[in-house]
Amino acid sequence: MNSITVKLHTGEHCIETSAKIELRRLTDILLQSDAEKTDPELEKQIELLLHFLKNSDFNILRASDDRFAGVTPSDCIIKWDEKSNAIVILPD
Repeated sequence: MNSITVKLHTGEHCIETSAKIELRRLTDILLQSDAEKTDPELEKQIELLLHFLKNSDFNILRASDDRFAGVTPSDCIIKWDEKSNAIVILPD
């Protein structure tokens, strides 16, 4: 099973905007890094975020929980499930 995860923080932004901000941050790190010293985990995190942004229904996510809507501050984790779908989980 793929153990790559991306941690996001909501509260100032909804889950979609938080994912886009993190994608931009990780992409900037990748572009500024030496091509020979690129962290393979960084590339996998970018791939995970791209899949999450492309395949998630953000209207449903935002409606399902105030933390995804950005109303209530929270951390959440984006990860792969057993069917290779990008999913979001909230800490207990």
